[in-house]
Amino acid sequence: MKNILTIISKEFARFFKDRRLVLGTLLLPGLLIFLLYTLMGSVLYDDSHTYTVKAVHLSPTFAQIFAAEEGEEPSVRFEEIAASEAEAAKEEILAGNCDALIVFPEDFDAILAGGSYAPPGGENTPNVQIWYDASSGNSSSVYSLMRSALDTLEDNISNRFDVNSPAAGGGSLTSGEEAAASFYAQLMPFLILTLLFSGCMGVAPESIAGEKERGTIATLMVTPVKRSELVVGKVVSLSVISALSAISSFIGTFLSMPKLMGGNIGDLFAAYSAWEYLALFAVMLSAVLLIVSLISILSSLAKSVKEATTYSVPLMIVVMLVGLSSMLFTTSVPAAHLIPIFNCVQVMSAIFAGNFSAVNLLIALGSNLVYIVLLVFALARMFKSERIMFNR
Repeated sequence: MKNILTIISKEFARFFKDRRLVLGTLLLPGLLIFLLYTLMGSVLYDDSHTYTVKAVHLSPTFAQIFAAEEGEEPSVRFEEIAASEAEAAKEEILAGNCDALIVFPEDFDAILAGGSYAPPGGENTPNVQIWYDASSGNSSSVYSLMRSALDTLEDNISNRFDVNSPAAGGGSLTSGEEAAASFYAQLMPFLILTLLFSGCMGVAPESIAGEKERGTIATLMVTPVKRSELVVGKVVSLSVISALSAISSFIGTFLSMPKLMGGNIGDLFAAYSAWEYLALFAVMLSAVLLIVSLISILSSLAKSVKEATTYSVPLMIVVMLVGLSSMLFTTSVPAAHLIPIFNCVQVMSAIFAGNFSAVNLLIALGSNLVYIVLLVFALARMFKSERIMFNR
């Protein structure tokens, strides 16, 4: 045990004394992910922007319905213009000085009040023109808002049938919180697994293949330390460093996801219990140990860090493809949780969906522990082979 702790302290000293490694591996990933996703969320859900729409013969009925859909803080400002100014307004849209142009027929409300029904596309059917710039996000957004208001107006006027009226009922069978949980259940396992693998890739090849490349592995081999203790010390230390890197990236992702979806972090924290966070941490830790063990085996076969990284690329692709499985399907079958990596994805998906099983969690953790022991044993056997460790 003393020798294992010595190897662990050696690996920690090598990593934490290098400020560039600490900054680039532990701090920058989480910070950059948080800033990037937060910025994307701010752009996608910018409620402070005010759209400018030029209107010809603006319908008071439409304006009333539009204001009701907008709520207390309207984001669209209508400017009434004459019909002769419509062409100039189109030029302003293309120039980015205006977001859209809406043209109503003259006496539009009076035509609707007449009560006569005209089939769509007919000669007597009043037509509302909306001109916008499809290449502009703001212009496309305000176009969608006006189309929605016009659809509401059309439903109110024709009134041939209702859809999900308050009196009759109908609508989504899931709440907004459940919809958000479903989104997290599909996306977060893939992101977490990718971040975990990235953290392992940043440190594992350097610890084994790097020492082989520099020739320092020979010094370790002649010390009075069992090869199995050397392997355990390296796997544990690498797992801790990789876990710290992954946790940094995970925190950045977790804190920025609500902003990316237009929500707030308080609701996200309240959505899960301490037990679920603990289960998530246990699954992440087992996944890190698995990935570190696999990359360490590949690094032992390589002659250099570059070669070890090349060997790890196919493994990375497989891990990412497995991570995508949460977007395609989920399973609660206990036997499926015996499959390494896949079981981590399924348990994480169930945790974020709020319906994970403690039995499946224990099966996944127990099976991963068995795989980790087998991989460490295989790695110890490789360390005993001079042909592998010295590339003879």
